[in-house]
Amino acid sequence: MEQTNKRCGFVIRVSTDKQARNPEGSLTNQLQRLQAHLEYKNTACGENWVETGRYVLKGVSGKDSFRSEEFARLFSDMESGRVNTVICTALDRVSRSVKDFLNFFEILTQYNVEFVCLKQNYDTTSSQGKLFITIMMALAEFERTQTSERNIDATIARAERGLWNGGQLLGYDLDANKKGYPVVNEQEKATVQFAFKKYLECGSLIETARSLNANGYRTKGYTTRRNKIRPPQEFGRSSMKQMFINLAYIGKKEINKKWRTYDQDKLPDNQKYRIVPAVWEPLIDEETFNKVQRLLTLNTSTRHNQTAPIKHVYILNGGLLICQKCDKPMEGTCGTSHRGNRYFYYHCKKCKFKMSAIEIERVIIDQIKKLSSQENVVKTMVRDANAELQKELPQLKAQRDGLQRKLEEIKSQADGIMLNWSTIATNDNSVFLKEKLDQLAKLRKDIEAGLIDIDIHIKDTERESIRKEDVLATLAKFSSLFDSLQPYQKKDIIRLIMKKAILGPENIKIALIGKPPKSGLLDKITSDCKIRSQTSIWLPREGSNLGQTG
Repeated sequence: MEQTNKRCGFVIRVSTDKQARNPEGSLTNQLQRLQAHLEYKNTACGENWVETGRYVLKGVSGKDSFRSEEFARLFSDMESGRVNTVICTALDRVSRSVKDFLNFFEILTQYNVEFVCLKQNYDTTSSQGKLFITIMMALAEFERTQTSERNIDATIARAERGLWNGGQLLGYDLDANKKGYPVVNEQEKATVQFAFKKYLECGSLIETARSLNANGYRTKGYTTRRNKIRPPQEFGRSSMKQMFINLAYIGKKEINKKWRTYDQDKLPDNQKYRIVPAVWEPLIDEETFNKVQRLLTLNTSTRHNQTAPIKHVYILNGGLLICQKCDKPMEGTCGTSHRGNRYFYYHCKKCKFKMSAIEIERVIIDQIKKLSSQENVVKTMVRDANAELQKELPQLKAQRDGLQRKLEEIKSQADGIMLNWSTIATNDNSVFLKEKLDQLAKLRKDIEAGLIDIDIHIKDTERESIRKEDVLATLAKFSSLFDSLQPYQKKDIIRLIMKKAILGPENIKIALIGKPPKSGLLDKITSDCKIRSQTSIWLPREGSNLGQTG
C-alpha cells in the first residue's frame, strides 16, 4: 500500500520583539525541535514527512496569531493542498484564545488537515479529546490574561512614580541605560519651544505648522523596535494640537488618559484619571503652557483667532437694521478710499441708501444705555407693550383654532381612506393611496408641532405682564456689560435687547424686545453666544421713537 506523504507546515511563534531578535532564542529552538521530529518520523518510523511551509510569527501575541498574515498564508496553503499536516511544539504557540483555537480546528477539519503538537498528546475525534484541548487552551488564555493584568498594573505603578512608559516624544530621547527617564534632545527642544512661542504670536495651528516647516523643523524621526524607520515629517494641524495639549512638556504625567472624559466617581481606583509629577525635565514653563491652553479654548469656542485684529463686526447685520424708505434690511459692507483708508457702513441694496456703521451703532447703543436711567420713559413703554401684549392674544388663539380645524380635516381624510380601503384599493392604485396617507401623516405631524408652539406662546403671553423693574434691571445690566465684551459678543447681546431699528436720512427709530431675557442670560452671553430671545412683543411699539439723529 502506498504511504501518504505528510506535507508539513511549521507554526513557530514568540510574543515579544526581544525574543524574536535573539538568534539563539525560542524561534531557533522551536525550529530545531520540529525538524528533529520530522527526522525521527522519517528514519525511525519509516514514514515520509516533508517540510513544505514555515510560518514564523515574530513578536505576535497569542491572542492575535489567528488574525496574522502568517496564518492567512497557512490557511491558503491548507486550502491548496500544499500543507496537509500542521505541526507545532506546544498548543499555546498556535493561540492563547479558546475561541480562536476551536475555530482553527474547524478549519483543519474543513480542509482535512492533520494537527501534530509535540508537547501535548490529544485525539480530537473523541469528545474527551476535545474537552482536553478546550481545557488546555482555557489555561493558556488564563495565563495570557494574568500576564496582561500584571503588565497593566506594572505600567500604572511606574506611571504613579512619574516614569515614562515608552513611545517616542519630540524633544526627548529614550535612555537605554535608565528606562523611564527620557533625556532632553537639545535640537528638538528648540523646535518645541519655537512652536509654543509662534502659536502665542499668530494664534493659528495651521500658520504655526507652516512656520515650523518653513524654518526646517520636522516631527521626530526614529526606528521602531521592529527596525522600521519612521522618517521625520512636516508638521500639520493635528500634530500641532497634540503637541500643545501634551502635559509631558511641563514635566507632568497623565495616568489613565483614555478614561479622562468619564465620570470619575463611577470608575474603580485603578482606572481613575490623574496627573502626577514626572521625572524628566520640562521643556515649557507652566505659564506659557497655560496661555496656550486658554488661547486654544478661546479660538475653539469663538471660532475666531483671538490674536488676529478684528477690523469691524457689523452688530446690526441679520435684519436688525431696516431702511425706512424701502422697508428692506440693510447690511454692513466696507470700502477703501483712494488714499487706502478703510470705511465701514450699512447700505440698502434696493435704494442704495447708506450710513456710517460706527455712527449708527454708537447712536443705538447710547440710546439703549440712556433708557436705564429714564424711569418715566420706561414706564410709558411698559404700559404700551402690555397693551400690545393683550392685543396679540386673540390673534394667537385664532391661529390655534385654525390649525385645530385643519388637523381635524386631515384626520377625517385619513380615516376615510382607511375605512374604505377594501373597496377603493386595487393593485394599481394602492401605492398612491399609501403615498397619500404618508403625506397626511407628515402634515399632521407638522400641524401638531405648530399647535405646541402656539400653546407655549399663548401661555407665555397670558402670564404676568412686563414689569418696569425687570426692564430697568436688564437695561442696567446691558450698560455695565456691553463695553467690556468682544465684538462678536456685542452682536449677540444686541439681539437679546433690540428687535430692530428703522433708519432714515434724518432719524432712527428703535424697537426693543418687550420681555427682558431670562435671569442670568446677559451674563451667560459671554460664554454662550447661540442663545436668542424668542419673544415677539416689542417695547416700545413699532412707531415709538427712542432717539433721533440728523
